[in-house]
Amino acid sequence: MDDPFVKVVAENIEIFGYGGGIMLIMLIVGEIFLRLREGKPAMSKEGMNSALFFVIFGSIAEGILYTSLLLAALFPIYHFTSLRVPVELWTMPIYFLVGELGFYWFHRISHEVRILWADHSMHHSAGTYDFTVNLRHTPFSTVYRFITWAPFIALGFHPLVFVLMAMSAPSFQAFCHTTRIGRFHPWFEWLFVTPKNHGVHHASNDLYIDKNYGGILMLWDHVFGTYQRMEDHTPPVFGITHPLKNANPISVTLHEWIPLFKDFGAAPTFKQKMGVLFGRPGETFALPRDTKAKHVPAMQAAE
Repeated sequence: MDDPFVKVVAENIEIFGYGGGIMLIMLIVGEIFLRLREGKPAMSKEGMNSALFFVIFGSIAEGILYTSLLLAALFPIYHFTSLRVPVELWTMPIYFLVGELGFYWFHRISHEVRILWADHSMHHSAGTYDFTVNLRHTPFSTVYRFITWAPFIALGFHPLVFVLMAMSAPSFQAFCHTTRIGRFHPWFEWLFVTPKNHGVHHASNDLYIDKNYGGILMLWDHVFGTYQRMEDHTPPVFGITHPLKNANPISVTLHEWIPLFKDFGAAPTFKQKMGVLFGRPGETFALPRDTKAKHVPAMQAAE
């Protein structure tokens, strides 16, 4: 990191990330306090497993190992290309908007490519929508971050600044995983990711599925037609369309991989096998599976 300004930018974004981590801890403590006041257990079964398992193999592993591996893979692309987007004060808005675009497409393909959804669905499988959902980091997201972000680096964006910009979104979203915060002013809801907007993203209703992929802004959802307002006439049903039988972390981790491999083995043609891996979830060759009722999620009812 020879450029002093790059170092300053990186340090400031890292401070933002650390602040997001501290805020998440405070939010989870606040959630525990409110649940106890309401006469509920301190955490739901899902929340407890997220705190005990996913924080170690997700949050910590990502912060220490996965991001380092991602940067190690992106820097050779940056050194290979002759293009350069300078890291200067006037380019910071560009880096921010392009980082948001990178997050949007990384997030979108994780929903629209079945083999990636098998990984990302872990984050969406919780029927109890509270701050502990933030802890459900997925183990292979670094792979599809590389796939979607490598083209931006090839265009000359500095890997460290770009990655820090693109990954600042999860820090901001820490306060969005909750039903305790209501609707903001219409202009704010239109522009920013909010608990209502991100609640749409985590809902399994037909109206809401595969919507609102934004990180900090809803801008790219408006551009690409994936924005959906939470409607009063359609309360969100959180979780996924195929129910989990329990909140065991192993079950949560494997719940989409096992059907994926079964469908791959049962698909009669090579084209259909490729469709199982790379097609859109719900539109590929699939053996019959149970789907949950569109009212109260099983895990939420059991909290």
